Amino acid sequence: MKDRLVIPEILDSLPHTDPAAKRARRDLRVINWLMGNYRWVSRRVFSSSCRNWFELGAGEGRLSSCSSPAGKGVVVTGVDFAPRPHDWPDSWHWMQGDLFDSLDKEAKSSSSGCIAVLFLHHFQKPELQRLGGIVEEKFAGLVVAEPARYRIFRVLAYALFPFVNSVTWHDMQISIGAGFKPGELMDLLGLGSNWQASESVHWLGGYRIEAWKENS
Repeated sequence: MKDRLVIPEILDSLPHTDPAAKRARRDLRVINWLMGNYRWVSRRVFSSSCRNWFELGAGEGRLSSCSSPAGKGVVVTGVDFAPRPHDWPDSWHWMQGDLFDSLDKEAKSSSSGCIAVLFLHHFQKPELQRLGGIVEEKFAGLVVAEPARYRIFRVLAYALFPFVNSVTWHDMQISIGAGFKPGELMDLLGLGSNWQASESVHWLGGYRIEAWKENS
């Protein structure tokens, strides 16, 4: 698989209460759990020296379920069009609305961190470049878990068809096609040489990156 192809996913067009959407969200929770995305993110976030984080596309608030005693004192601000989840911790913040407008107005500390889990692959290059400018200006850390764009992971996704609904099966293929390979995301975001990144690919299809701005 060569170039990224970003096209709309079915789930994004379905009403929140649609039975197929509910089933697809449940499928995604299971897939996320199998891939260990939030467990991996939480280990990096809650054990870091950074105590203030913004999760982009926080959705149903899954990061809160991975909070641990090691993360005591960490404050996460969820950013999403969706309303604040009922189980989002009282001490954490929530910003409902447009991602770029929210970050422009509210993300003011250059020592904050930025989190994205299965979210950035929805963005075309211009949007990622715009987001990269915000990250460069307002953040010191970046922790990301996204789809890895390799043909072998398409094959693995096909094998899940008996266990997921048609929406999930379709959208998984779209997500993989819009995913990333090592080196691509940092380049698309336009983050400079003052950022040190560690990247890896999980055997179940996850692309992971942890990056920190030097002298921050």
